[in-house]
Amino acid sequence: MVERPSSSRGRWGSAGLDAGAAFVCVLAFWLPLDDRFGPYVSAGLVVLLFGGMLLRSWSPLAAVGVVAAASVAGLALGLSADPFVAVAWTLYPVAVTWGTPRSLTVVKAATGAVVVVIAFFGTADGAGGVLRFVMLSLLALAGSWLLGGTTRRAVLEAEHAARAESRAAVVAERLRVVRELHDVVSHSLGTIAVTAGVAARVGADDPGRLRDRLEQIEVVSRQALDELRTTLASVRVGEEGAERRPMPGIGNLPALAERARGGGVGVSMTVTGVEAVPPGIGLAVYRIVQEGLTNVVRHAAGAHCAVTVRGRDGEVLITVADDGGGPRTPAGEPGYGLAGLRERVELLGGGFAAGPGRDGGFELRATIPVPETVSRG
Repeated sequence: MVERPSSSRGRWGSAGLDAGAAFVCVLAFWLPLDDRFGPYVSAGLVVLLFGGMLLRSWSPLAAVGVVAAASVAGLALGLSADPFVAVAWTLYPVAVTWGTPRSLTVVKAATGAVVVVIAFFGTADGAGGVLRFVMLSLLALAGSWLLGGTTRRAVLEAEHAARAESRAAVVAERLRVVRELHDVVSHSLGTIAVTAGVAARVGADDPGRLRDRLEQIEVVSRQALDELRTTLASVRVGEEGAERRPMPGIGNLPALAERARGGGVGVSMTVTGVEAVPPGIGLAVYRIVQEGLTNVVRHAAGAHCAVTVRGRDGEVLITVADDGGGPRTPAGEPGYGLAGLRERVELLGGGFAAGPGRDGGFELRATIPVPETVSRG
């Protein structure tokens, strides 16, 4: 069912339009009043018709019933010549609210037949005049129903499109959150696992080094919890935590490098020309570097990794490459990290590639365009 507007202002505006239509119908089909049945019969039917048409904005079904009763009575008593135009006027909102596709099909067929009949009998007198009146009545009623049903269908299609757009936005937001959670959890747990493994091998023989590893695990765990809270808070309306703890960006890259060094990876980092990068692009750069360093910590501990983030010519170039110097461990089951990065970069209009590097290690490469207004600023 299509809901009709319920605001009082809109209803009173429609009531003014209904009053004008009622005045035209009375003027065209009821005046002058016929007093053959007394002075009050015609006047009473006119008042009933007028009141019924004013009901159209508040109760369409009641309006149709009242106006139809007045029109039928007027025609039966010979007091009106209205070919159900007033009824057709009140029928429109009923069709808008309750019209169905099947009824629209029937009305289209009936309306086409009526037009043909009117064209054929349009000049007939006597019985032809009666038939012409009947056809005009049917045409008015069918036209009103057809117009209302068409309006209903357009409204339903618009509502369906709006719901589909809303569902798509929800799915996109869920995918964004899934990517964020994956990046946070994957990086943090990977670093923790490697650090814990080193701590287990060190054991009690080197208490100082063991304590350093355990402290590193504590720091990484706390940072991961902060990022998880920020990510989850960002999907809640009015969540103040998301404002207090902004999502990470390019300014947080040195902390990523420090974590990787704690996992046994040598990291050199070069960041230039990205001072004015928007937060969304900054987050994407952060996640790319995070995934690249996590892969090195997991699969090539002891290797040296070079991270380059350079802004130039309206785009940001990101490279994370290791030299393959550490012992490489099998990748195991393919994960979602690289696929998620590719989706993230492509959503920003950029390009992404991952594969063997020139020095025998592994390399991530991404290019993300910067909006023209930002790059000029």
